[in-house]
Amino acid sequence: MKLITNESDDTRPTLDRVKEALFSMINQNIPGSVVLDLFAGNGALGIETLSRGASKVYFNDKTSRCSSIVCENLAHTNLLEKASVSTADYREAISILKKKGIRFDIILLDPPYGNGFVDDAIKLISDNSLYSDECIVVAEHSINDIMPETIGCFTKTKNKKYGKVCLSVYEIKEREI
Repeated sequence: MKLITNESDDTRPTLDRVKEALFSMINQNIPGSVVLDLFAGNGALGIETLSRGASKVYFNDKTSRCSSIVCENLAHTNLLEKASVSTADYREAISILKKKGIRFDIILLDPPYGNGFVDDAIKLISDNSLYSDECIVVAEHSINDIMPETIGCFTKTKNKKYGKVCLSVYEIKEREI
């Protein structure tokens, strides 16, 4: 289905080949999962997880225009009842989600490039225990962004380049016995 997009310099849709690669990495983890799309834009990534069997997706974007577009796209795809949409800075959203006690199986991060938001978001997610035992964090970022091997309780397990875009996958570190 064709989704509404925000015609603005503030958002950048994920390229189809990057989206395809992302979902080939996490597809087996999607059925029944609880997902966080923290920098939602038009909601395409989170909506795709719903169409692949996620049980619930929490969408957040700091701009009300993007949050409205997410709601329109959810209504258009008949997936509104499986979603929660909020408008907040990502730090505030993480704080609110912590208070609600929600744990995520998949976390999608596609923030504006070059601002250090990915590192900071993963650290806050780790510090606030917003993850399930099998949580996977997938971050889209510029190839110019150097991503650390570990952030909080997460370790980078994959890093794939697609032109000027990278996907980094983080998973929970192995616990020592």
